Amino acid sequence: MKISKKILMYLCIIILFYSCAKKNPLIGTWKFTYSHANNEADKYKEDDYSSYKSYITLSGDNSFLLVDHGQSSPINTLSIPKDSLNENDNNTEVYFGTWSVKDSIIYFETQNHKNIPEFSAKIISSNERNMKLNFPEQKQVKGMEFKYKKEDYNDVSRSKYNFTTNELNKWRIKSKSKQTKEKIKSKIENALEFSIAFLEYHEFEDKVAMTLYLEPLPFKFYGNGIALKNHYKNENWNELFYDEEDASIAYDMLKKSFNNVASIPEEISKNPIKINLFILKETLKNLK
Repeated sequence: MKISKKILMYLCIIILFYSCAKKNPLIGTWKFTYSHANNEADKYKEDDYSSYKSYITLSGDNSFLLVDHGQSSPINTLSIPKDSLNENDNNTEVYFGTWSVKDSIIYFETQNHKNIPEFSAKIISSNERNMKLNFPEQKQVKGMEFKYKKEDYNDVSRSKYNFTTNELNKWRIKSKSKQTKEKIKSKIENALEFSIAFLEYHEFEDKVAMTLYLEPLPFKFYGNGIALKNHYKNENWNELFYDEEDASIAYDMLKKSFNNVASIPEEISKNPIKINLFILKETLKNLK
């Protein structure tokens, strides 16, 4: 039986449509679950990462956010002695940049890592729900796998609140020279715009927002509002600026704006995410 050219053309269009529409299974947000060493001798060493938390959001536009919290991450183990891991239990690093995959290896090109602009992770196995990664730079435990579970199947780049874009995360890059007040203000604006997009995404998608993504903003997020941290308890935020003088200018600017936030409207007073969004938007509006 012969197939007409017209039918064949339609079949080709349908096949092309579905091949384009098929989403990369890696796209979405992954939560670290636990680690496991391949060889018997090292299997108990996974406890070294018992307090380690990590999230990876891979976007369809090839932007990413990677959160490391707690003990030293597999990305940084080369530069930090194992005996000093506990000193970094409360440290949180958020890296951003672009990602790509070749020969079952994810390549991360970061824009804000202090020492390693590029790092990679070998994909041991992956499906729609689970992913095992091995970071070649990680030398403490040979063959250790870091297991992640898919938490959010959405492609953030398809949302109007795409918080992974490089443009919204430029505030994470440390200033390399003294900044004018206008430049400092722009950096703060960028940070606030990121935090607003992040919370609006989770409000729109009706998802729980993991505030580790908002580090190192100098805020504490609560169910009934936001508190501005003390200037000298914000080392990671202060380090984003060229020196202490610029960091102090930034904090004073932010504090003045934060203190001028209007009263929270009664209609949103019982909605935690709307309260936080209101405060952040007011802070951005008042920034001078």
